[in-house]
Amino acid sequence: MALYHTYRPTTFDDVAYQSHIIDTLKNQLIHEKVGHAYLFAGPRGVGKTTTARILAKAVNLPLKEGTAEFDNASDTAKEIDGSRSLDVMEIDAASNTGVDNVREHIIENARFQPTNLKKKVFIIDEVHMLSNSAFNALLKTLEEPPAHVMFILATTELHKIPETIISRCQVFRFKRVPFDAMKSHLESILKQEKVQIDDDVLARIINKSDGCVRDAMSLLEQVLATGESHITKDNVTMLLPTSDVGVTLAFLNALSNKNMQEGLDTIQQASQDGVRMEQFAHDTLELLRILMIVKATNDFSGTGIDLSESAKQHLQSLATNLSHPDLISLADLIIRRKGQIGANPIPEMPMEMVVIEWCADTGTTATPPREPQQTTTVSEKKEDVPHKQDVPQQSQPTESTPPQHEEITAENIPQEKSVQEPIVSSVSPPISNSSSSITVDLIKKHWSAWISAIEADSPTMVFILKMTTLKHVVGNIITLSVEYTFHRDKMVDMEIKKKLEGAFSTILGTPVQIDVIIEKPDEQAPAFEEKNSELTDLTAAFGGQVI
Repeated sequence: MALYHTYRPTTFDDVAYQSHIIDTLKNQLIHEKVGHAYLFAGPRGVGKTTTARILAKAVNLPLKEGTAEFDNASDTAKEIDGSRSLDVMEIDAASNTGVDNVREHIIENARFQPTNLKKKVFIIDEVHMLSNSAFNALLKTLEEPPAHVMFILATTELHKIPETIISRCQVFRFKRVPFDAMKSHLESILKQEKVQIDDDVLARIINKSDGCVRDAMSLLEQVLATGESHITKDNVTMLLPTSDVGVTLAFLNALSNKNMQEGLDTIQQASQDGVRMEQFAHDTLELLRILMIVKATNDFSGTGIDLSESAKQHLQSLATNLSHPDLISLADLIIRRKGQIGANPIPEMPMEMVVIEWCADTGTTATPPREPQQTTTVSEKKEDVPHKQDVPQQSQPTESTPPQHEEITAENIPQEKSVQEPIVSSVSPPISNSSSSITVDLIKKHWSAWISAIEADSPTMVFILKMTTLKHVVGNIITLSVEYTFHRDKMVDMEIKKKLEGAFSTILGTPVQIDVIIEKPDEQAPAFEEKNSELTDLTAAFGGQVI
């Protein structure tokens, strides 16, 4: 039998950390003020159904005078604990969602007197799974049940229960079991099992269970399966291949100190221990969230996660080393890289990139912020248009080909260097900020370097940029045109647009703005003879070309 079945609470005093509910139920029993309908709500595995069974026994068995204690060794108690009693019916609402099931199993049965108990108790688990019709059918019986009937509803999603149902029940909200209470509960079980477990292993089980007693019992059973009388961390490394708080704290400590080597070593060690990188990233984000809350409030009570005292002290020391902007930037970076783990052939690589990006001397983020641009008015933009004599001679327009409206595409722009090269080696030295003149020739000269810069951070954007046409340049505003709406939507996305402008600003040595418009093929000068063909349009939409 599973460990959580063997040690499942059978009396009120056995229930872990729900005293606010247990004490109320005891007082109701002692003063004979028991209600006809209860609604137990809370996270999974914290004792809702177990408490419902205990309450069903308490209302049907003789109580010791002045207490809520009953003979737990009686046959009736054993029948209820084993779900064998005809008068205590446990119904899984997830498997009986329809109105016909409610009529057949509940409404019809409620009409008859109990077989051999004082009350007929209906325990409806996961009650939020009932359909609206089923709730409506249950409503009348729930509101005015026969005197011999009691309802105990249990749910993990209280918000899905209709208000009409909630208003007819006494609602009790169960809580997640905190670290210390869980530890005491597990230690009592280990004492009965005559097994000793190191504190760090027990802490790892408790943190992984996230306040759920049933999960903690399942993990404990898995650990006990080793057959050892004294279980250490070395015994359970492969049994619990998930990131624990110690590893995650070490990783955050390396990031806090900008220690690249230590951060990479932590990831490598976690990978060798069998830790899934998705879980590692999740646990890191979880602790970062706690850091943000603790730094803002200096209180762990609002984190929703229970940690050991040593872990709390470690987090408080980290909170002093990282500012609020640092925490937010680091969280953003990990969230972005976490989404790449599943698709990456090397699962460790995205988290290793986090370490390198964060610890690099050039900054703490993957994309350094651009220099702030001054907001210009329409009149100021007109004044920024370069005079004819200010434009270099080699870019002077001729009457037949005005440079302000010259169109270029990726196909007629010379490829200067391979896009695989780093930005520094693929661009010319930045142009002096003393001149704010940007011309079409200048854009053409650095077009391939711009694409290389974008490819280094957003490889998928290269396909769209190859389908982009330069329309004209006015002052520091570069106007580009695309044929498809979804291409424009992608380019004007706030984050993407910032990268496009930032790359050009770095290359040209002066802030630029990019504007993107949509022009259909028949509105543009064709770049190839076959550009208007349906086949070419289709391939172009996906960033390809006909060869």
